[in-house]
Amino acid sequence: MFNSPLQTGMAYALSAGVLWGIGPLLLKRALKYTNVSTATLVEQNVSVFLLVALAGYSGEVSQIDVTGRAFWAFFLAGGVGASFGKVFYYKGIDKVGASKATSVKNSSPFLTAILAIVFLGEALSWYIFAGVMLIVLGIVVITQTQASGEPSVDRFQYFLFPIISALCFGVNPIFKKIGMNAATLPVAGTMITQVTALLFMLLFAKPIGLQIKFERVPLKALMLCTLSGITEGLGSLCTFYALIYGPAAILSPMWRISPLVTFGLAHFTLKGIEVVTPRDGAAAGLIVAGVFVLSQG
Repeated sequence: MFNSPLQTGMAYALSAGVLWGIGPLLLKRALKYTNVSTATLVEQNVSVFLLVALAGYSGEVSQIDVTGRAFWAFFLAGGVGASFGKVFYYKGIDKVGASKATSVKNSSPFLTAILAIVFLGEALSWYIFAGVMLIVLGIVVITQTQASGEPSVDRFQYFLFPIISALCFGVNPIFKKIGMNAATLPVAGTMITQVTALLFMLLFAKPIGLQIKFERVPLKALMLCTLSGITEGLGSLCTFYALIYGPAAILSPMWRISPLVTFGLAHFTLKGIEVVTPRDGAAAGLIVAGVFVLSQG
């Protein structure tokens, strides 16, 4: 179907981007009926159950070596990106909205590209510099958006949660690639990442502001968070498959097309919940353009 392994990797990366672009819309709508902590934990549990089932079905569980390099790389991917990155991302969605938080979070290829050069020996090119400049410009544009009813809000503080999530998600693909280089176990790797993320959320709940308590979850919120968990789990799985076929510096930017998906659908799915402006669309376009240029490098 595809002419080269890299094209196959790109197809998986783009699929992840589409799935991850849909998830924030579901989560933002769920936040009408519940809080960030509950939504995050429900979504993460759904992802874990899905990946455990898929890993058991694939037979990859029996191949996991808990003392090996791959296991610990997957563990760190879950601890850094899939837990802290996700929690701050969802806090960002709650504070600044799905389209803005997704755009800022998807500036993470900048850090990924730099780390891939330093730690994975991947090539440096002018495409990386051009892509980084476009991404930074996109963030500058989107962070000029003032919060409605908060004329004196500090813009950096306003976007602090999405920026922290971007840093976490920038490190995440490096650990994934190290793990996949050590052992080609995409389903098991995704499962370990998601399980670790859940454990970190529970262990470090208080420092990261996650409230763990048993409470009744409204049916609408439960359904929306469940769907978000499915898109999150499958999107993560696609990224692991993508990294089988190509370098992290090229493929990880490609699954960051999600701002365009989120922005394109937000106008139709979040009416009355979130205001999406042409400025947001321009910022998302700049960031995705930067991602595209990075992918050429």
